Amino acid sequence: MLKAVHSVIRFVPDVDAAARWYAQLLAVEVEHENPRFAFVRGPDGVVIGFHPADSKCPGGVGGTTVYWEVDDLPAAVEALLARGATLHRGPIRTALGAHVAMLVDPFGCTIGLNESSAQSRSRSGTR
Repeated sequence: MLKAVHSVIRFVPDVDAAARWYAQLLAVEVEHENPRFAFVRGPDGVVIGFHPADSKCPGGVGGTTVYWEVDDLPAAVEALLARGATLHRGPIRTALGAHVAMLVDPFGCTIGLNESSAQSRSRSGTR
């Protein structure tokens, strides 16, 4: 029934600023579905959408965190810090040897980073 992740929606105080920040990070263009919803296309075609935060979904830390696979966790952390993100958790090594960290983007949403180890790739069935 569930095939693949299609999109991740960020609830943010400033849709256009958040979309521009992620577009620059991913070196892609911002697209708009309507004046209140912008999105960018990330790796593997995943859509990252930006919706105004509201009383139903105020955004911020405490919700779901999407973890992005990276080749070099320290370099990825430094690149995000240079763009205005702040470190929230880690970096740490997981029990399966992956190197992970969680940051908060300038709009209050979390960004997870994962540098897999051979053991974590083996256990999760990823490459």
